Amino acid sequence: MATITAKVKIYVQKEQGERLQMTTNAYRQAWNFLSEKVVESKELNQINLNNLYYKELRNRFGLKSQMAQSVMKTVIARYKSAKSNGHECCFVKDKD
Repeated sequence: MATITAKVKIYVQKEQGERLQMTTNAYRQAWNFLSEKVVESKELNQINLNNLYYKELRNRFGLKSQMAQSVMKTVIARYKSAKSNGHECCFVKDKD
């Protein structure tokens, strides 16, 4: 089966562009927030992250349910990928 890749450019009205920018900023900020929490706790289990941070992701960043879940899945996938590629730096505790 062949894969087809397309490059799409979307033109939006100014108001829609501003809302899209706000949404992407909230998603990025939530991703950074959760990423810090994962580094601190070493937790990569979605159920545990959900129990710990779901409400905060929704309230603090104004994310809808699916966006909050997407943040968790993306952060987990990125750290699991980094870990499987031998990048343990994020999971090594400081030797203070």
